[in-house]
Amino acid sequence: MSTEMKKAKEIIDGLIRNQQNSTDKLQNIEKQLSDLKTAQRLIEESQQAPAVVDYAPESELKSFVKDDGSIQWSTEAKHVESSSGRRVTVEEAGLLDTEANCSDWHKELKEIARDRHLARLIMPDPYTPKLDARLYRHLNKAPRAILPAIQKAFNDQAGTGAEFIPDQFISDLYQEFQVPKRLRGLLNRVEAERNTLLIPRLNRGGRPYIKGEITVDSPLSQYTTSTASTGQKTINIKGLACSYVIDDAFAEDSAIAALPILSQQIVQDIEDAFEDCMINGDTAATHQDTIASWNIRNRWGASGLGGSADHRRAFVGMRAAANDQANLDVSGTASGVTASEILGGLSSLGELGAGNIVMVCSPEFMLKHLMGLTEVQTLDVFGPQASIVNGQIASVFGVPVVMSRFMSADLASTGLYTGSGSQTGYLLFNTSSWYLYERRGIVLEQQKDISAGAIRLVATYRAVMGSPDQAGIKNVYNGSDYNS
Repeated sequence: MSTEMKKAKEIIDGLIRNQQNSTDKLQNIEKQLSDLKTAQRLIEESQQAPAVVDYAPESELKSFVKDDGSIQWSTEAKHVESSSGRRVTVEEAGLLDTEANCSDWHKELKEIARDRHLARLIMPDPYTPKLDARLYRHLNKAPRAILPAIQKAFNDQAGTGAEFIPDQFISDLYQEFQVPKRLRGLLNRVEAERNTLLIPRLNRGGRPYIKGEITVDSPLSQYTTSTASTGQKTINIKGLACSYVIDDAFAEDSAIAALPILSQQIVQDIEDAFEDCMINGDTAATHQDTIASWNIRNRWGASGLGGSADHRRAFVGMRAAANDQANLDVSGTASGVTASEILGGLSSLGELGAGNIVMVCSPEFMLKHLMGLTEVQTLDVFGPQASIVNGQIASVFGVPVVMSRFMSADLASTGLYTGSGSQTGYLLFNTSSWYLYERRGIVLEQQKDISAGAIRLVATYRAVMGSPDQAGIKNVYNGSDYNS
């Protein structure tokens, strides 16, 4: 038992005896409270006292402690007086560059510091968290002869220890919460073997007529004929690509497994871009939204937006399709959606609104507008065993509700992004009318450039979303202009 614990035990035993034997238990209550606080402090100090490793006699280490209590880390010039009274300049080695080893701890300290210095010397942007942490742990195990000076020197200020004290590093990488991306999984997948697909379409069948009666032996009249209407849809497969250039020294020295994390992230980048285009894409020469300044939910950064290679130009998204079909409604109740407005959106799809419908909404619309409707059922009502679509969080009039972070909350009252506005909305689409035409799934490739010391990480995906329906068929509805 440590000295602090013994003292604390004596104080507490005395307080207990006083309470057991005293007739007036509140007598000298201030003194009793003071003693109790003292005991508590002693207990805390005994529990928090750092473990100190004892080494062989190391009195020589005290020579590296300056008069002001700081540590002399490296060689310094000092002025001393000789026996004859003359003032001369001499150089004295410091703790890290002296040739002599005062102890095993001192020897190991110099080895760690040398490895760390060498690693940082050959890196263009010095970053050695593993060696920093190792050095910090070793310094905390300093012998008693020098530990107080090290603790005093390490006040996290430049020149007095900050160079050797790493900030606390957590090996679990934090990523900001995002609404999961599941929209791509709702579409029927069609595997493409060519870059261009020609999809034959039967628009409608023939028209039957009343069968006539034969009244003569040699009938001359024939059945009235009709012609089936056919069409063809052309789908051009496009691709998305994302590329990282990684310093090989960073990959080797990172305190966390950087390459697996970045490999996972670059695939997620492709998923994000594809879902963004599913909702906000447009192939018109002039995009319907001002995408040059549209950094939706701060996902894409503030520069390089809106060019010809912007991912939101890969194919027509559902918002643009609804606009092309004149099925964009901004006349609803901005302060709160009503059940009749949702029913109106379903009815605008005609017979396509009778089944296989999914609602996609923004998180803001879900929380502010949908959750308050009595017609909305959440998972706790319809039960986890019900037949639900991937990512479904609620149901309204039997229609699954799925959230997407790419349904934004910064639209203008027109339902388009113009650079200002705080409106949001929802989509209703028929899953039987929209397909995922996929030439090749997401492929991740890695290559090292030994001439530059770089690792290039590339993810590519060749697919588009499209509808084989003929022009004019309303298969998606966009309800917008709701307060976010």
